Amino acid sequence: MLRRLFAVMLLPLVVCATTAAALAATTVALAPLVTQSVTGAQISAVTDKLASGLIHEADRAVVPAFRLADQSVPLGKVEIAPLPPQVYATYIAVPVQLVVDGRVAKTVTSGYRVQQFIHTAVAAHDLVPGALLGPDDLTLARVLSNGRPSVDVASLVGRKVRAATPRGQQIFVEQTSVNELVKAGAGAILLVRDGPVVLTADVIARNGGGLGESVTVYNAQTNRILSGTVTGPNRVEVTLPEGEEAE
Repeated sequence: MLRRLFAVMLLPLVVCATTAAALAATTVALAPLVTQSVTGAQISAVTDKLASGLIHEADRAVVPAFRLADQSVPLGKVEIAPLPPQVYATYIAVPVQLVVDGRVAKTVTSGYRVQQFIHTAVAAHDLVPGALLGPDDLTLARVLSNGRPSVDVASLVGRKVRAATPRGQQIFVEQTSVNELVKAGAGAILLVRDGPVVLTADVIARNGGGLGESVTVYNAQTNRILSGTVTGPNRVEVTLPEGEEAE
């Protein structure tokens, strides 16, 4: 009897709690929308154009430094108003104001990295270790700068590549080794140019060198040491200044 009476007394409380929860849910569902979203893509569409217009050199470009998040602003007519950009050597910041019905709701900033491109020597095709570089093995290409100076194709011709190099990869001088056309202690032919006259002599190389490098040679007939430029296999050339005679 007492249990039945207690259940009857609790019934109104349960009904009231259920009704309150239902009303609260209804209140949340019917809460008016007071904000709107301005997407990062909308803002970037404005700032991208501004940032790109600040770079005029053919070998420079801008790329976004980060993805701009969507922005929540009050309801109303939205205007994206750019502010003066901040331009640095490697970075550009473009601030904008999000104006709602004539009032500034937020100020956000888009960031951009400034990329520098250079024209430098790259592999014209896949190269194997030890390959002797010729003009057909190299080409000049526009690549993203890594802070190092560009390398001229001519400075690599006649050198050997140290490691396997895929097509299009940059090649630096230290990644190559000298292809010794004249070896220390070996015999060589010395060509001495004195104006229109060209004299030849058998000499001994005192040090080795590759194409275009300077080496010293010893002429046993004249007992003289000369310095010349390597022009080919076992071939060294010397051009005498005007007024100096070959010995």
